[in-house]
Amino acid sequence: MTGPIILPTDFSEHSAVALSWAHKISVLFDAPIHCVYVMREAGMYPGTEFVPAAFISADDMAQQVNEEMARFSAKHELGSDTKAVVLIGTPFVEIVRYARAQDAAMIVMSTHGYGGLKHVLLGSTTEAVVRKASCPVLSVPASEDEFEMP
Repeated sequence: MTGPIILPTDFSEHSAVALSWAHKISVLFDAPIHCVYVMREAGMYPGTEFVPAAFISADDMAQQVNEEMARFSAKHELGSDTKAVVLIGTPFVEIVRYARAQDAAMIVMSTHGYGGLKHVLLGSTTEAVVRKASCPVLSVPASEDEFEMP
């Protein structure tokens, strides 16, 4: 492995589960972790295209995201060798684009385990990344619960 381990995050506990895997892999292969959050622009969220820009400025959104990234980094004790990156755009597109630009060794990301209508409405960023990435993708289940056959 030559490039970094890319860890997309949405700051949830699901991301923390993926972080533990990313950390194990980074130690094993002596690779840095790049913790990546993709911020959508105001008009990219359904229903926000009519919200005046004064309510949701790009600078305010970026500041809030950077503060959240700092809290996530501190809470999960991300070391100084971990690079925190905030990107703007469609999550799966920006994650894949960033991984390619960094010549990433691997992407480690969580799944939320949405099913049914919620999956149809929200889509799956992880699923899209798995299909489009040029490097291996480790998809970590949202919970560490034991799988039971239905």
